[in-house]
Amino acid sequence: MKILLAQLNPKIGDLTGNTDKIIDVIERYRDTDTEMIVFPELSICGYLPADLFLHESFISGMEKELDRIVRASKNVVVIVGFARRNPNYEEKDLLNSAAVIQNQKLLGVYDKCLLPTYDVFSERRYFARGKSAQVYLVNGKRVAVLICEDIWQHAGYEISGTNYQLDPVKELVTYKPDIVVNLTASPFITKKVDKRVEVCRAVTKTLKCPIVYACQVGSNDSLIFDGYSLYLDENGVLRQVAKGFVEDEMVIDTEKKPYGISYNHDEMYDLYAALRLGVRDYFKKSNQKTAIVSLSGGIDSAIVAAIARDALGAENIIGVHIPSQNTSKESREDAFKLAENLGIDYKEIPINATFQHLKEKLEPTFLMEKHLYENTRAQKDDITLENLEARIRGVLLMSLANKCRGLVLNTGNKSEIALGYTTLYGDAIGALSVIGDLVKTECYRVAHWINREYELIPKRTIEKPPTTILRHHQYDDETLPPYEIVDRVIEAYVEQHKTLEEIVNENNYSAEQVDHIIRRIFKHEHKRGQAPPILKVTTKCFGAGRMYPLHSSYKTEIY
Repeated sequence: MKILLAQLNPKIGDLTGNTDKIIDVIERYRDTDTEMIVFPELSICGYLPADLFLHESFISGMEKELDRIVRASKNVVVIVGFARRNPNYEEKDLLNSAAVIQNQKLLGVYDKCLLPTYDVFSERRYFARGKSAQVYLVNGKRVAVLICEDIWQHAGYEISGTNYQLDPVKELVTYKPDIVVNLTASPFITKKVDKRVEVCRAVTKTLKCPIVYACQVGSNDSLIFDGYSLYLDENGVLRQVAKGFVEDEMVIDTEKKPYGISYNHDEMYDLYAALRLGVRDYFKKSNQKTAIVSLSGGIDSAIVAAIARDALGAENIIGVHIPSQNTSKESREDAFKLAENLGIDYKEIPINATFQHLKEKLEPTFLMEKHLYENTRAQKDDITLENLEARIRGVLLMSLANKCRGLVLNTGNKSEIALGYTTLYGDAIGALSVIGDLVKTECYRVAHWINREYELIPKRTIEKPPTTILRHHQYDDETLPPYEIVDRVIEAYVEQHKTLEEIVNENNYSAEQVDHIIRRIFKHEHKRGQAPPILKVTTKCFGAGRMYPLHSSYKTEIY
């Protein structure tokens, strides 16, 4: 059988536009020897429209677009993902489905059986569960259709908190399918392609037939879909891989046996490409062009500026250096050099006079209320004035964004966000957090990767000690534990859900040090609740995938 796997980048809610792309593919391949065209999960509406599903007009619109696809399917078989009304009065009103269409007729509809509710997924909020696996007779071949999560538990990838009672793959054994088609919208995390191959291989081992794994590509809000669709033969040999991070059309001939391949991905390329795609699609799908990036002369803002330049073009980036009385000459030089290397617009807006003016205005009030903050950290460290400086920068950046009709890109990293080492309404502002899921040590790896061929980010930017530049000669290690320790604790506690005792024993850290870091993570939940959306690239990203109350007195086993 000759199959076309169409790896598309849908836009959330653009039912007509997404369907136009689907029909364009059908029309271009209709008169070829292609027998079947496969599109990813929820291709008509994009993954995941969230509460748009609750609007009657949204579902009705999807039905109309599916009808267009049916009419366009002359002389070809099409399998496409969409959401439909649940014909049974039970659980939820909708089903996450795949339509199997042949020559302008709807052969049937498969409904996703296993609905994830962990991490960023909330499918049980909208969908009822499908009842069983199904096989469709297509051009003399028994084609089994499954959707994303339906195959993961079978391979042993069980997520904590899930206990599915049904295994759709095992249910297919008695049907003896000739091929399995899996439609998926599988968000990117580093090295996930390797896991997908193993998941597909487990299916071929059980069913003794090939599998076509059709992945969505593109970015929607915080989620990035990397593509890399797969084809494995009946022996579990990886035969073809679609391109990553771009739309692709992969032609598969199940009667031929191309050489087996070993997919050796470049982890740093994938990470960078994911972030670049996240920025590009965020702007494109929100009809925006101009990005404002605060250039401090530090490594975080340098990485964000480089990614933004590659995603949107140098002509659409404005780099803004906002020096104060605490800004060093070296920071100004590094910020200017970075902008010059990237070829982006550079603006400099000093704030010393503004800061002094506001300080003078506030001091009488501070003195009047002295009894309220005596012996507090605000008085001892003068953190109030440090935050004032950061908030002045926030006001200037947002004002520039308003004037230029652009968006501010947040430059905070995961380590800072975790520990609350950020100022609300200051450096915490932005429409999108580009590196908010990268710990500080990972930022250094990305910076070195960016500079792999030539020095784009100034060498001094990478080598100098990190600082917030809110006090004279202020460095991060004066306030925080070493980033090597902070980052390992974040990875172990936030991403791997390990306890304090496990972290201490596995890393030979002091219990006091680990406890301090974890307490800071909990203490600043309210800041993260007001943060911009973060591009997700790890197994656990702050934001939609990690849901905690903003304030809680509950003491877990970590204490």
